Amino acid sequence: MPFLGGKELAQVYAKAKRERFALLANNFAETNVLLGVLAAHVAKKSDLLLQISQGAAKFAGGGNALAGLRALVSYVKSVTAPYSIGVFVNLDHVTPDAIDSFIVPALKEGLCSSVMIDASDRPFEENVAITKKVVELARPYGVLVEGELGRIKGAEEGIVSEEAFYTDPDEAVEYVERTGVDLLAISVGTQHGVSAGKELVLRVDLAQRIDERLRLAGFERPLVLHGASGLTAEQVRALVAAGICKVNKDTTYQYVYARTAATFYIAQRNEILPPDGVLFDPITFEAQGARWSPNKKVFDPRVLGKEIQAAIQRVAEEMIDQVGSGGRSIYA
Repeated sequence: MPFLGGKELAQVYAKAKRERFALLANNFAETNVLLGVLAAHVAKKSDLLLQISQGAAKFAGGGNALAGLRALVSYVKSVTAPYSIGVFVNLDHVTPDAIDSFIVPALKEGLCSSVMIDASDRPFEENVAITKKVVELARPYGVLVEGELGRIKGAEEGIVSEEAFYTDPDEAVEYVERTGVDLLAISVGTQHGVSAGKELVLRVDLAQRIDERLRLAGFERPLVLHGASGLTAEQVRALVAAGICKVNKDTTYQYVYARTAATFYIAQRNEILPPDGVLFDPITFEAQGARWSPNKKVFDPRVLGKEIQAAIQRVAEEMIDQVGSGGRSIYA
C-alpha cells in the first residue's frame, strides 16, 4: 500500500485504544533494519510504524539531516508499496531548535505521518508553548503530533537526563488540554539505552492512572512508551493493557545488528583478514608473504546484510507478538 498520513494513523491508534494493543515504533537509519522490520510486519499482518530521528536522518544524508530524511522516506515509499499493510513515518525526538529546519520542511513535503516534538527537558510552561506551536503547524497538513511529559533516564538525540521524573497525571491532563497534542509520551520508569527491564522500577499503575485521568477529563489520548528496549514480554503486555498504544524500539535493533555482524565476522575472520604478518593490498589484491586471498562470497556486504535482516525480522516478530498488533492491520 502507499505511504499513509496522519488521518489513517489516527484510525490505527483509535483501533489500538479500543482493542488494547500497541504499534511498535521502529527506529532505523539504514536499509537492513528497515527491510528486517518490514518483513516482520508483513509476515504478522501488522501496520508498520517507522521512526526517523534527526541523528538518523543526518547519518543517512552524509551530515545533512533534511537530505537524509528525504532519501529515507523516498526509499520507504518505494520498498513498502507492494505490501498490503499500513506504512507510517514518525519523526522521532525532534528538538525545539529544529522546528524550522526539520519539522516545517517535512510537513510541507509530506515526509511524515506524525512528529514527536521533545521539549521534555524544558520547564512545564515552555514545554506547553513549544508543543502547542508544533501542533498548530501540523494541523493544516493532517499530521499527528506527539509530545512528552516527564523525563526518561538516559540519553536520546542529545537530550540527557541523569534520573527519571515520573509523569504527573494532573499535569498530563493540563498538558493535553492546553497543547491539543494527539499522543502523549509518559515517563513510568523506563530508560533510554541499555537497561534490563527486571531492574527497573516500572510504574504500570501510573500509566493506568494517567490513561484514566485523561479519559475522565474528556482528553483520552494514545499513550507512548519511550525507552522500551530491555523490557520483558510480561512488562510490555501489562503496559499495553494499561493504555500504552505506541512502544518505541531502537536500542534492541542496534544491538541485534551489531551482534549479528560481530558473530558473522568472527566466524569468517580467516576468509576476510590476511594471516598475521601478511600484507594485503585491497586495490591490487596482492598479498606479500603468503599465498592468500579473501573470499568474495563472504566479504560481499550483501551476505552480512541478509543475515542482519533475518535477525532483525526474528526479534521484530517476537516484539509484535508482545504488543499484540499482529493480524490487526487496517487492511487485514
